[in-house]
Amino acid sequence: MSRGLQGQQAWLIQRVTAIYLGFFVILAIGVLLAGAGDAQTWRSWVSHPVSLVLIAFFYIALLWHAWIGIRDVFVDYLHVFWIRLTAYILLALYLIGSGLWIAKVLIVATLT
Repeated sequence: MSRGLQGQQAWLIQRVTAIYLGFFVILAIGVLLAGAGDAQTWRSWVSHPVSLVLIAFFYIALLWHAWIGIRDVFVDYLHVFWIRLTAYILLALYLIGSGLWIAKVLIVATLT
């Protein structure tokens, strides 16, 4: 794969994930307004299997979007290799930890 295609692919992933994130936020706001912010409304919405899948895709898209965006900032502004590598490792650890925490929350939501 050529270097230019990777940039175009990252650009496309950023746009697709941004669109999904935007639509999901609008959906969540609609659910919030429909239930007037009631905790029971949120609990019933989150416990529905379709909602769980949509929420899981939201967080996958969010983490992927964050990785690509911050990675591009690191490429543009961190010119010393070891600093950039350290930043990549710290970012990856943070995003993996966030993903594991989100998975735990979603698993607990399915059990309750």
